[in-house]
Amino acid sequence: MPIVKDQSAMPHCHRWTRAPAVLPGNRWLRRAAGLGGALLLTSAAPTAAPPPATAAMPHLPPLAAPAFDERFEQFDHGTDQTRPARPHRWRTVYGHGGGLAISNRQMSASSFASDAAFTGVSGGMAGAVPLGLDPFTFRRGELTILGQPTPEALRPRVWGKPYYGGAITTRFSFAQKFGYFEIEARLPAGKGMWPAFWLLPVKGTWPDAGEIDVFEGLGNPHEIHCTAITGKQRTTRRIALAFDASRDFHRYGVMWTPRTITWFVDREAVASTATPAPLTQESAYLIANLAVGGSWPGQPDASTPFPGRYAIRRITVWPLAGR
Repeated sequence: MPIVKDQSAMPHCHRWTRAPAVLPGNRWLRRAAGLGGALLLTSAAPTAAPPPATAAMPHLPPLAAPAFDERFEQFDHGTDQTRPARPHRWRTVYGHGGGLAISNRQMSASSFASDAAFTGVSGGMAGAVPLGLDPFTFRRGELTILGQPTPEALRPRVWGKPYYGGAITTRFSFAQKFGYFEIEARLPAGKGMWPAFWLLPVKGTWPDAGEIDVFEGLGNPHEIHCTAITGKQRTTRRIALAFDASRDFHRYGVMWTPRTITWFVDREAVASTATPAPLTQESAYLIANLAVGGSWPGQPDASTPFPGRYAIRRITVWPLAGR
């Protein structure tokens, strides 16, 4: 991914330096142009603007039948997007660079997205058997993504990453242009935990095509960050929560229209911005993931409880009325 981020910013917020465009769907791997392919993994804390007054923001309109409704009655997931009948509803890799590429799984400078089938990589070759680093626990009605330390003996086979988590994406199964996108989740608490739910356009290069972060958590269960990105422009809101997000399930949503992007917590508007032009062009797919560590959330320390648990009960998408 040929982008160089000013050393402060993992995916979402950011001062950008010039570099060639990148593929969407893998914000964490930045390949420096003109540096012989050297990898620069960088991360930066955004400058959070105060949210506008709630009274000035639109209300959530009545919602009709959803276009996508995942209640986790089952967990249809895998890494293969070429199934002849239909793709898995959820893929557990990002789909860039090939099955053995770090860009297929990298989530932060410190963590990667694992799954039950991942065999690791050594000398450019896949391992013979799975590593046993499954970040998903499933029971009917609830999927939990775990964030954990990588066993020391396995780190050489996972690009040296000291932590692993997991990711699910609808890149090959579902995308929609505009609408209301919502996740019902309980977030992990603890330094270094980095849960997120976000949207990426199906076409175009990142970051120029844009990105909408419905929410990101940074281990503090009393706040989240909501972001819209296009090219070198970004709008980030730090939202103080009136509850502990690690104790109970809450709904985090975004209403994306041709004119505005409005973020919601438990169906109450908390921030809004005008929709940047690039984010009116393409449908977007869904990603939910739990990363660990990085410059923005910071590295875990002795106070961090493991495993981190990002529990999800429902992910739903409604179309705009009349579309």
